[in-house]
Amino acid sequence: MEITAGALHLRPWNLSEADAVAAALALRDPRIRRWATGLPEGADERAWLAQRALGWSDGSEASFAVTGATTGEVLGHIRVRIGTGAARGHGEVGYWVLPSARGLGVATRALGVVGRWAFGFLGLSRLDLRHATGNAASCRVAVKGGFVLTRLLSEPSWVEEEGTEEFHLHTLTPGGP
Repeated sequence: MEITAGALHLRPWNLSEADAVAAALALRDPRIRRWATGLPEGADERAWLAQRALGWSDGSEASFAVTGATTGEVLGHIRVRIGTGAARGHGEVGYWVLPSARGLGVATRALGVVGRWAFGFLGLSRLDLRHATGNAASCRVAVKGGFVLTRLLSEPSWVEEEGTEEFHLHTLTPGGP
């Protein structure tokens, strides 16, 4: 599955992009390490890429490399985790953007593309976006993307020494803004 929308091209990750993933995972970018969930300490980029491929093959997630449409340069990552059981028909989106592409609207545009795709292609009826309340940039992306703040959550932090952390849960539905 590949999607080109304006200046962005979204496509599945491939193993040749381990360096771009390493830039995000290997503590070279503290903002991604601070705010992105599911990035265990010392995460190996090849294992991370293999997990993304597994998500496509088992249908649990759709994970895209966000690249420049004309350059092919990796700008970031976006994925939709696809709900099962009681959460069937729902998805949760998460993303990160490499430092060189921040402030250019990459996350907002990728979120719009993936949202339309998730509703149209996957047939989802709801898409959630969860971020730590301290992550003001993600809150701006969610609001610009039409997601509505629906509640405040208190959950265990993925940073062990912090105990619990508060999160915003934003939601988008096909008929939403």
